[in-house]
Amino acid sequence: MSAFRRFAPMLAIAAAAVSGINTSRAAEPAYPARPVKVVVPSVAGGPIDTVSRLVSDRLGARLGTSFYIENKPGGNVQIGSNYVAKSDPDGYTLLTTSPAHITNPLLYSKLPYDPLKDLTGVAMMARVPLLVVVNADLPVHSVQELVAWAKAHPSQVRYGTSGAGSTANLAAELFAMHAGIKLDHVPYKGAAAVLPDVLAGRVEMTVDTLQLLGPYIKSGKLRAIAFTGAKRVPALPDVPTLAESGYPDAVAMSWLAIVAPARTPRHVIDKLAQTTTEVLQDDKARKRIAEYGMEADVMTPAQVNRYFEAESQRWSKVIKAGNIRVE
Repeated sequence: MSAFRRFAPMLAIAAAAVSGINTSRAAEPAYPARPVKVVVPSVAGGPIDTVSRLVSDRLGARLGTSFYIENKPGGNVQIGSNYVAKSDPDGYTLLTTSPAHITNPLLYSKLPYDPLKDLTGVAMMARVPLLVVVNADLPVHSVQELVAWAKAHPSQVRYGTSGAGSTANLAAELFAMHAGIKLDHVPYKGAAAVLPDVLAGRVEMTVDTLQLLGPYIKSGKLRAIAFTGAKRVPALPDVPTLAESGYPDAVAMSWLAIVAPARTPRHVIDKLAQTTTEVLQDDKARKRIAEYGMEADVMTPAQVNRYFEAESQRWSKVIKAGNIRVE
């Protein structure tokens, strides 16, 4: 028997397999074939909204269709998240989200959706270090002085945040745990509501983004003590991190990610992920994100989902230790 005749059956099988793959790929509908809705679960003008618009505009330019923003604020991202979780898994309704995406199940006894089962990671957009600031009249100029002041004045250092269970609340409690101090949390309804009381000295401290706090630091009304991230932020190069101030385990970052309904086709997820990576590797986009006090970050869909799981486990410990509850 000739060599060809011996191997002919195997060649036929291989050819059929390749043909099947090509047929499968050809059967995949073109994406995107129409405009894509990007749901932002917060009000316009905040960190999620700002970066979402920047990335969405560039996704649309690269993929040849509109990626348009629809703000659905409320419920600590629950309203927008639930809307997307129940949308068709076709890639035409996406969600941009923040750490509340994975901390909500730890804080609320019941949610109308499961963020880790009903939604799946597409891409990371940015990491967001938070900024610890104090009223300018407080005699505190460093992390060490803040810790010393808190120990000398137990239960007299109040800090305001956008609400119980917010990333700022969790970051402050993580720092307090590792510093061995007691900080009294004063929750507000939104980050903007905190500022009047911090500026007036009715609360001594707050934790939030550079985007929100930057103008008040520049005017001298608030004093920057430290960033919660792992490295300094170019926009305020003289402000140290908690890590370099002696608290490496207190590093805490907010983040902004893109997710889609579970069961969204793999080729759609992969195309969105790859294009988002291309957007975030562009120097102009990275520079714009850095101007907001954030750092562009790239992850594969699998890495995003693993990161969500790890963050869920990490913050679960902080929430339990700090007895953090959402009323």
